[in-house]
Amino acid sequence: MKCLQAKLIFIIFFTLVLSSCKQSSTTTTQAIGNPTSSCLIGKWDDSYLPLAVKMSTEFSTDYTGADLVAGLNPLEQMAKVWNTASTRSLITVPFPAAATTGYSTTSAFRDSEIGIYKSHTWFSGVSSSALAITQFYGVITSSAGLGQYINLTHADIIVNYRDYGSRFTMTNNPLVEFDLPTVVLHEMGHLLGLCHETKRSSIMAPYYLTVQRSLQPYDADLIHDIYVDNAISAFSVKNVNQNALSEAPGTEVKGIIEVRADGKCVHYINGRKTYEHKVDVSAFKRKTKI
Repeated sequence: MKCLQAKLIFIIFFTLVLSSCKQSSTTTTQAIGNPTSSCLIGKWDDSYLPLAVKMSTEFSTDYTGADLVAGLNPLEQMAKVWNTASTRSLITVPFPAAATTGYSTTSAFRDSEIGIYKSHTWFSGVSSSALAITQFYGVITSSAGLGQYINLTHADIIVNYRDYGSRFTMTNNPLVEFDLPTVVLHEMGHLLGLCHETKRSSIMAPYYLTVQRSLQPYDADLIHDIYVDNAISAFSVKNVNQNALSEAPGTEVKGIIEVRADGKCVHYINGRKTYEHKVDVSAFKRKTKI
């Protein structure tokens, strides 16, 4: 699409900054989170796989036949990226159509469908700065290979089209634009159970300066470990940093991850903020030209 031509520099504050593209900026981690190593939010049991993720029909007007690759639209292509990395089918493609275009509350999205939706009204209790959220439900559990994590039972990706949406380019001012397929690629990582990653090159890292529609080697290794090997042997995993799983095993929890245009990424478990990190976006706004 024309809006994705190389002359545009996209800034997305929750994903990868390639070392060659780094700008002068500040990332701070608040005391409620200290992500010194990889963090696993959760995992889906094999009985759920591949996930029957459905897509709101509202996205169908955002692309044309020229955007299709092997018959897959840009959001389906992002799901295929995760499937290829894991070497197994984690998400069914192409996506079936979602039965609803959205609800007025986040809790209402806990229906019989795992979906990707637009919201044109946004939600009480969720920051209006959020570009998108991934919400998930699951039960606290543990295993020898993965440690303590959330056994996922439901999740949705909801994109804020009240404040930022415009086809596949999301914008809130003339200097900052967000590539929707990249947003969704990152959010699918959360939907599959991944936390943010601040120490390694990753699609789950805090921010980057380019369109990013592929994974880093770290992402591929981690998702393969989780869903094929059922153990993370090559990485140090500290779930407590971003999950703050103080609830007892067997407890059901609801989580929401907000990815905000103001440079903050915030995790909530059962309505309690468990993790936050922030990027100083002022430097980007001064230097970025479209």
